[in-house]
This record gives sequence, C-alpha cells and structure tokens, in this order.
Amino acid sequence: MAIHPMELLKQKVSSIIVNDQTCLVNEKNDVLSRFYPIFLHRFLQKPELVDQLKEKLTPSVFDLMEENEKVKNALLLRLAAGKVSVAEVEITLNRAIPKSLAVLSNEIGNDAISIIHYLREHQESINGLLPNWSEEVLALLDEVPSVAVSLEEITEPVEIAPEKKSYRLFPFLTLIFASFSLLFLYQLSK
Repeated sequence: MAIHPMELLKQKVSSIIVNDQTCLVNEKNDVLSRFYPIFLHRFLQKPELVDQLKEKLTPSVFDLMEENEKVKNALLLRLAAGKVSVAEVEITLNRAIPKSLAVLSNEIGNDAISIIHYLREHQESINGLLPNWSEEVLALLDEVPSVAVSLEEITEPVEIAPEKKSYRLFPFLTLIFASFSLLFLYQLSK
C-alpha cells in the first residue's frame, strides 16, 4: 500500500472523530496528529499489542500503555500541552484507538502480521514524526517497578517460652512454715 499510515489515519479516523464535535476541532486534530506516531510506534515496538487491542471490546490508552497508569498519565499530560483538558484528550484517544485499529485492519489486512509488515515499511518516517518527548514518556514502560520499602520493621518470629506452671506447692509450704513459726513463738511465750 502506497499511502503513508499517518495520512491514512488522518483521513479515515481524525476526520470522523473531530468532525463529530463542534468545539476544540483544531486542538483535537493537533492531539491526534501527535498521538498517531506514538500509536504506530507502540505496534512496532511490541507487535503483540495489535492482537491484544483487537481482542478488547473497547481498547483504550490504558491498554495501549500496557495498563501502566503512570505512563498513561504522562502521555495524556504531554498531548494535552495545556491546550485541551487531560480528560478531553483521553476521551478523544479512547475513541480514536478502536477506529484506528479498524481502519488498519480494513485497509492493510485483518491479521497482525500484515499490519506490522506495513508499518515496518514506513518505520523511518513514523519514528521521524514522534514528538521529541515521546522517548522519555515511553521509557517509563521499561522501568521495573521498585518494591516499596516497608516502613514496618521486619522481625523474626520470637519463640514464646512455654508458660511455666505455677507451683501450687508454694502456698502450702508457706502455710506450714507460718504454722510452725506461730507454734514456736507460742512455746517461747509460755
């Protein structure tokens, strides 16, 4: 296919999504134009995402970013760029992702292999269109989540000594001793 994937998505997806709405048309067009290279780049980085997203009923930005909330939020903030609300950007992208997948499937082929092969033909231009901040945001996907340091002190289980039996003999012996002491004192006083 000769048409560039970016142009394909702009013609078939952006026109539908942006023209459905009356406000912020230019801003949303700009957001989608900056999002498409990231969207396509994710497929080039991780080809299995194509099938994973197709299996979802309504694939979202959260799914595209491998359910990483930190990366999703960083991406939405960068795409919003203070021109559109983050919530509006997320809604727009969540509408664009399923439509983009449908367009790629209809135009290129329904299987992931055809889509990836098509994207690899245009890989250089896709990478060239990536926003300069995208590498920083997408690098967060490769971070290994650090184990949170527990504030509680880890202690080894302490063996509890078996409870000593209280000797019942002690009170008895005390009573006998006291009795003999009293008897002795009585004898002395006579």
